[in-house]
Amino acid sequence: MTTGNPKRGAARQMAVDAAVADVRTIVAKSGVTSGSLSQVKARLMTLATQSDLFSEADFPPPSADAKNTSNIYRVSEDTDHQFALYVQSARGRLDTPAHNHTTWAVIAGIQGEELNRLYNRTPENRASRVDELIVKKGCAIAFMPDDLHSIHVDGSETVINFHMYGLALDHLHERECFHEESGNWRNFPAQQGIIDARNDGIA
Repeated sequence: MTTGNPKRGAARQMAVDAAVADVRTIVAKSGVTSGSLSQVKARLMTLATQSDLFSEADFPPPSADAKNTSNIYRVSEDTDHQFALYVQSARGRLDTPAHNHTTWAVIAGIQGEELNRLYNRTPENRASRVDELIVKKGCAIAFMPDDLHSIHVDGSETVINFHMYGLALDHLHERECFHEESGNWRNFPAQQGIIDARNDGIA
């Protein structure tokens, strides 16, 4: 993250705070439903139109020699770890297994393209691909707690997205992922290495 231009940092924090407040209101009024998550998608897509506040310069991906290919920046999280909003910045190939979240989630595009593959859990307790969607600017996708997806970035460009969760990523200890080779479900560990980007004067 860069540290200059505090005015842009303040503008970003105001925009984030307003969006998260709106999301809280949506969920408080309607609960977690497909309809309410559609409203959350729309609100995050509106926030994503302010892409100058969420640029690659401000939220850089890992360096070319880093082991990981994406950085996850925390830009908002309630004190009880609910309503957590992140900016994910990826450079290089990124593939995840099919997994659930155990909480609601919304991904909204800011820059580049992220392929989301969608799955159903079969009667044989496997993950069966049923659809796919490319998340990019002007597009978002929402998930109920038990919904399954996998994420794929081909590495041809830097991809920056919003990821918002009902509970913070580093508190999701019960997620499951499907291991294709064994045909078994395994624990998908809670996210580590999150970069805190809240109220710290980043540009």
